[in-house]
Amino acid sequence: MLAGALLLLSFIGLQAQSFKFVLKGDWPEAAADVAVQRFTQMLQGGGFTLADDGTPFEISFVKSSSMETSGSMSQTAINGFVEASAGSVKESFPVKGVGNGEADAILRAVKQILPRSKAAQAFVEKLR
Repeated sequence: MLAGALLLLSFIGLQAQSFKFVLKGDWPEAAADVAVQRFTQMLQGGGFTLADDGTPFEISFVKSSSMETSGSMSQTAINGFVEASAGSVKESFPVKGVGNGEADAILRAVKQILPRSKAAQAFVEKLR
């Protein structure tokens, strides 16, 4: 009986808030996949779980500027930020990317979000 009570207490202590991802705006598919992957790593590293019935965790990409380069190898440079929010906690992660078109530039920009960075860890701490 005592072992059962201890097991129940440890289970209650291990339960964490769960989130479900909601992508806002128009995301290129590959960039959306990377964004979900990066934020999944970030949240799971902070002890959170993912579930279909969890608190909505919104992710959006906001482009602040875009420039096409000219020449034999035309490329697109994008500046912007990825905005993440859950409840009243919101954070913007500034990103820049250069690629062979807008979708590739956004993908490269989103890859700059590092789940173990100080900014990511501070965001996870705010979620607690």
